[in-house]
Amino acid sequence: MDDQSLDTLRRDFIAVADATYAFQGALKKRLREIDRKALNAQVLVKRHGKELAGYGVVAQAFREGAQAMQAAAEQVQKLINPLMLHFMETLRDAQQMESLRNIHNAATAHCPSLAERMRQHADMQDRHAAGSRRAGLALNSALDRFQSVIAELDYVVVNGRIEAALKGTVSAPLAQVSLEMDRSVSGVQELLRTYREQIEGIIE
Repeated sequence: MDDQSLDTLRRDFIAVADATYAFQGALKKRLREIDRKALNAQVLVKRHGKELAGYGVVAQAFREGAQAMQAAAEQVQKLINPLMLHFMETLRDAQQMESLRNIHNAATAHCPSLAERMRQHADMQDRHAAGSRRAGLALNSALDRFQSVIAELDYVVVNGRIEAALKGTVSAPLAQVSLEMDRSVSGVQELLRTYREQIEGIIE
């Protein structure tokens, strides 16, 4: 690995770390918002009783969808750490290999065991790079699942907005709750899309 490749690896690691930190913080906030809005929908249904009986199914689906989204997000979070660990190991291996290569070039005649040590480090680097690829695939699968959960909740939100529009005199607060839920879910969709765009070229 030459100096340019090592610099690229460093930049990739920093880019993934920065994108992941921003994604985790924003996602946590968005999920709290969605859970709160789902709870608000249930409270609204209880407050109005029979007038909103049909919307109760939607409100319950909101809450279940929010919980499913939280579970999918937790799986994503679990798989981010192994990816970052493998990335750090690969970067460390590459840096060590570069140092050994420089020493090797300067002292080959005086240190015959150095070639074997370099071979061992090269093997370790290959193993960690393979681990990074496996971790990346696992994370991508979890992100796919997360995307499908978001799509399911988005479908519920659309039904909720339709149901709210049919409720006549009590439709205003329902419409507001449904609109807020729609915005929150769209926010998570955009957050996930941005994160995937930031990391997909690096972790493939």
